[in-house]
Amino acid sequence: MKGYPKYIATKQDFENLLAVLQCRERALKDLRAIYEAKDEKATRVVSGSEETGDLVIEEIDNPMPLWKQKGFKSREEVIEIIMR
Repeated sequence: MKGYPKYIATKQDFENLLAVLQCRERALKDLRAIYEAKDEKATRVVSGSEETGDLVIEEIDNPMPLWKQKGFKSREEVIEIIMR
């Protein structure tokens, strides 16, 4: 691998990057961003449309926060990897 990847898809990708001395600092920075992301809530449209301007939305628990998209079991697992 040459340089830092444009996209990191999984937890294993982060673990591999942390093992490479040149990539470790940036991988830790990216992990902190995942840990600190304020994505516990999401909004969904209940009814209406943007065209008519009568949107009714509600806030729900986000089913796929960033840490889950990357394959972590919890937000706490992200901080555990950072603290290693």
